[in-house]
Amino acid sequence: MDFFAAQDDARERSGRLLWIFALAVVLTVLSVHLGVELILSSGRSEEFHPHWELLPWTAGATLLPMVIGALVKWSSLSSGGGAVAEALGGRRISPDSADFYEKRLLNIVEEVSIAAGLRVPEVWVLDDEQGINAFAAGADPSSAAVAVSRGCLERLSRDELQGVIGHECSHILNGDMRLNFHMMAWIAGILVLSVLGQIFIRLAPYTIGSVSSSSSESRKKQEANILPLLLFIAGFVLLIAGSVGAFFSRWIQAAISRQREFLADASAVQFTRDPEGISNALKKIGGYDGGTHLQAARAKEVAHMLFCDGVSGFFSSLFATHPPLPERIRRLDPSWQGEMLAASPEPVNEDASEGPVSNLAGRSELSEASEPHDGLSGDWLKLARNPATSGQVVLGLLEAFEEDSTPDAPSGLACYTTMQRMTLLDLALSAARQLPQGQIRDLLLACEQKVIEDGVYNLFEMMLLQSIRRHLGVASGMRSPAAVSYQDVASLRCAFQTVLSAMAALGSDNEPARDAAFELGWSRLEAGKAKRMDVAEIPVMVIETALHECEQGSAVLRGRLLESCVTVMEMDGVMTELEISFLRATADAIGVSFPTFDKTSALNL
Repeated sequence: MDFFAAQDDARERSGRLLWIFALAVVLTVLSVHLGVELILSSGRSEEFHPHWELLPWTAGATLLPMVIGALVKWSSLSSGGGAVAEALGGRRISPDSADFYEKRLLNIVEEVSIAAGLRVPEVWVLDDEQGINAFAAGADPSSAAVAVSRGCLERLSRDELQGVIGHECSHILNGDMRLNFHMMAWIAGILVLSVLGQIFIRLAPYTIGSVSSSSSESRKKQEANILPLLLFIAGFVLLIAGSVGAFFSRWIQAAISRQREFLADASAVQFTRDPEGISNALKKIGGYDGGTHLQAARAKEVAHMLFCDGVSGFFSSLFATHPPLPERIRRLDPSWQGEMLAASPEPVNEDASEGPVSNLAGRSELSEASEPHDGLSGDWLKLARNPATSGQVVLGLLEAFEEDSTPDAPSGLACYTTMQRMTLLDLALSAARQLPQGQIRDLLLACEQKVIEDGVYNLFEMMLLQSIRRHLGVASGMRSPAAVSYQDVASLRCAFQTVLSAMAALGSDNEPARDAAFELGWSRLEAGKAKRMDVAEIPVMVIETALHECEQGSAVLRGRLLESCVTVMEMDGVMTELEISFLRATADAIGVSFPTFDKTSALNL
């Protein structure tokens, strides 16, 4: 599947629905103003004249209780994702768990998070739930948690569980949790209007005769008849406006949620490069008698967060937060004929619980360029996974990446291959995101100082620093996530030309070979003719700026650029560790998941 195009399509559709959601809020405010106009004109025989000058006051009076209600709801939702999992009877999995299924899950969450460029979230299991389901919760990535049911843990294979975790990591990466929290809070605010309406209606009978005794007898009688009527009308207007507004808002929220589920499915394929994993997980759900139902009393509160529908009800189809199962499967597997899979418990296989570290980041199965090694283990692996010592590992790796590094380097990391160092850097950066913001800022500044202290700022050092900045900068608040500003190749032509020229220069020392590699890579962009730039004449800072511009391109544009970069690197038929590491750093810098390679170094798209 073309997961980049699928992601952009889902984002575009949900963006349009968000505007409709905002329109529903505006129409709710206008309906209240209309009710005020109705009250002001009641009992008058003269021609109707709208009181538009009162609109700011009615809008403010309407929005105030809505905002208060939304803030109260947001406060109750903004606790960490672990609190949500605990409320559903979840248990946090310890990193040193001896359970096969739990060890396998921890390893999968770690490698998928690295592939997605995310901080590794907390991992929880719902021990009492036999339905196959999972969810990600938390107001933002720093407080995110991933929870899976016991049925999901024991009845899905490693590849299928990878697909499910990739789906949930997409919700974290794309801000779906925060989006849902915002919509839920606004819906709660709109419902406050309905509550106020009910209060006014109930108070109306008690206002009969409750007028000042200083009024004249006729005026007193008239006010005694009008006041309860006006209160009743006001209450009725608020009740209808709040109920109708909440109804349509929930319907729009469900529609947005369905689009974000398609986006998460496409992103799961991007992170795992295996559409069969998530599609087979969905097929098992369809063939499992236990389905996806959750028994927890508060399951309805997280229905929109689940991997699949976990609750049922009369309006379940109208307000369905997930697309129909067959539709999701067909988008992932167009050749599917409707057959489901059995969901028997997976056998315990201790050899498969760990799996290759960072397999999804494209560094487990390389060509002959990689040096034989038993993998990352021992003290450095423990140090990298520990937030308190992760900074030490990051700085040590930067030292080991220096050109004059030797096996006797003080860092003790020079004995690792380039690819193993990149894997260790991923683990250390994921752990470092759990540090307080101040410590993250200090680490980021220390990394920048480490890179420039020798007076040399080469291309590879720049790429590494870009990767570190992207991983740690957002977590520390020193930079905001890049917004999408470019939708076509023409708007990024110069930036693409700069990046591909750098790739061509790295891939060969021969000028004609560089030209041929550049032309082949550029042809994949379908952007006309372009000439390779001489990177020796381009300052490293210019290439850094070009990467930042590329990061602001759409998902499709960034995916096409990475494919073109791989084409350039593969031109000579050899993919070295340095080239693969450079590609991985490029993918990090522009915010694209790094592609996996098979043993012939072919790109698995």
